[in-house]
Amino acid sequence: MTILQEKDRQVLQQRLSGLPNTVKLVVFTTSQQPETSELVSQLIQELVGISGGKLTLEQHALEAEPTVAQEYGITHAPAIVVRTEEKDYGIRYLGVPAGFEFASLVGAIEDVGRGDPGLSPDSRLMLVNLRTPVHIRVFVTYGCPYCPAAVRLAHKLAMASDLITAEGVSSEDFPELASRYSVMAVPKTVVNDRHSFEGALPEPAFVQQVLRGASSSGLIIVP
Repeated sequence: MTILQEKDRQVLQQRLSGLPNTVKLVVFTTSQQPETSELVSQLIQELVGISGGKLTLEQHALEAEPTVAQEYGITHAPAIVVRTEEKDYGIRYLGVPAGFEFASLVGAIEDVGRGDPGLSPDSRLMLVNLRTPVHIRVFVTYGCPYCPAAVRLAHKLAMASDLITAEGVSSEDFPELASRYSVMAVPKTVVNDRHSFEGALPEPAFVQQVLRGASSSGLIIVP
């Protein structure tokens, strides 16, 4: 039984096969969540199969290959890394990109496949000020129509700056993480475990909040 419906497969095939660059999807599975891991693995395999050679797949088991997981900074799985063969942009998605979140995955693939995150010149200029690594987590739910906008912006920032790593995190698949970060509403974005904000903000405001979280004045929210 396939996950993607036929009408969606046709649209995706056209969009993916037209990408100028090949995108590499690295999937981490876990024995702790076998059913969820299988769903992610099957979904990515289906996308690769209809991509006309524009997507490639590399799979790893979190417990069996800790060195590879450490190289990618992956501590929770299932997880998806969106990159090229040449470069890891720091784009991650934890959990099943289902419901509205499927758009977050496809959007990240298209950005990487085009080699351009599509950020405004002003946003790119603000990111030049970064001097230390930034880790962004955007907590989402499958049924949240506003969440993909926040995840997409986080992924775009990661692609635009070598200092940024950005994760979309499914609160349904990782309730313990959502609880640790006191996620009461989504999307909730957490920057460097110091600063958090809620809502799908416009690009300029989102970038400003990320830069605020990257500074030493951010509020520590995790014990």
